[in-house]
Amino acid sequence: MSEGRLEPAPAEVIDLLLRERWGLPIIAGERVYEDPAKLKGLVWRDAAGAVQGLVAWSIEGDQAEIVSIEALEQGRHIGGRLLDGAEAALRSRGVRRLRVVTTNDNLRALSFYLRRGYRLVRLHLGGMERVRDRRHAAAGHVGI
Repeated sequence: MSEGRLEPAPAEVIDLLLRERWGLPIIAGERVYEDPAKLKGLVWRDAAGAVQGLVAWSIEGDQAEIVSIEALEQGRHIGGRLLDGAEAALRSRGVRRLRVVTTNDNLRALSFYLRRGYRLVRLHLGGMERVRDRRHAAAGHVGI
């Protein structure tokens, strides 16, 4: 296990990492996130203070959605620490239901969530095509 610490993610870190890693807008299922700086989250910093991971979420009432969870290095248990921290933080804010959206070809993510007690609730056939179309439209491109 690596040394480090979990701490609240500054808005500018959330914004920077999500823009760099995913681009905008971020589309998760039917939700569109245009401004990552409005999300809340946690970062994992290594012993030197460098950010090694991020979990970002959105809360609506007693429900929340993990918008992104990023371990910048695989195999160091950073993702698990981030998810544990997010679950605890969200519980303390009265969240009773947590949703995560991933693609069906992301077997590593699916396995990660299933091992941690999450369950597959819905499969959206053609979901990635809809996401690509929405991103394309958001960028001002016109489909043919």
